[in-house]
Amino acid sequence: MALNDAIPLTRGELLLVQDADAVPAPDILRMLVPHFRFPRCAAVTGNPRVVDRNSFLAKLQSIEFSSIISMLRRAQRIWGRIMTMSGVVGIFRRQALFDVGLYSPEMATEDIDLTWRLQLRHWDVRYESRAVMWMRVPQSFSGLVRQRRRWALGLSQVITRHGRELLQWKHRRFWPVLVEANLSVIWAYTYVVLTAIWLASYLVGYPPVGVSPIPNFWGMLVATMCLLQLATGVLLDNAYDRDLKKYFFVAVFYPLVYWILMAVITVITAPKGLTVNRQKRRVTLWKPVRE
Repeated sequence: MALNDAIPLTRGELLLVQDADAVPAPDILRMLVPHFRFPRCAAVTGNPRVVDRNSFLAKLQSIEFSSIISMLRRAQRIWGRIMTMSGVVGIFRRQALFDVGLYSPEMATEDIDLTWRLQLRHWDVRYESRAVMWMRVPQSFSGLVRQRRRWALGLSQVITRHGRELLQWKHRRFWPVLVEANLSVIWAYTYVVLTAIWLASYLVGYPPVGVSPIPNFWGMLVATMCLLQLATGVLLDNAYDRDLKKYFFVAVFYPLVYWILMAVITVITAPKGLTVNRQKRRVTLWKPVRE
């Protein structure tokens, strides 16, 4: 709501939006601005890098932002559609913001919603890995849970609000992003439900056959592929973050522990987003303080 009040007061053609506690690299505008030579370019998001790596969770998130987020955006840019403009760093064409009606305060992740609405209007949204923004991340377990609850709620909201429109043929370039977003939610429910069945079976004295949350051959194969993806992301972003490789030792916990936490959070939080179209005048969830 504060952004929506401030944007009409601006005069510049390009507007850089960043989190208040983030610090941009000195050359960030040199990397972002040239994209706007193309008239259809509405926005460019930069490369968020974790600056406060004091805790185990912060180290894990520094690997995540390189491999799961940065690498994913590289792939999405090839498809031509991006899941989200990072709220921590993004530069916008002022005209495009007004074209889609600015931010939606009732959305838990207003950055995802704005990104989808821009692309629904056939604006081009881009990712620039060289535009580095140093940001802070949650250091405590409770802070991380609150942040990921908001992310899960926001993804559920945008799928609910925009999913049907995105199925139209004219938006077919967005389909890979839409499929990936839905599969991530479906995977979380599949994992949690099967794990619950596994536990219940043991409790009643009937050990299950063929389903187990404990990694077996296929589970370890998936975990190995995840580690290879994490390593690839670290190598790609090493050019902008020279200390990143030192924290790769925590990557093994990503498929073994982190996935479980994210799946549980998604299962608990996602259903709340299904009512977003009846909450257009409510702010659903404030951003938590990064503690």
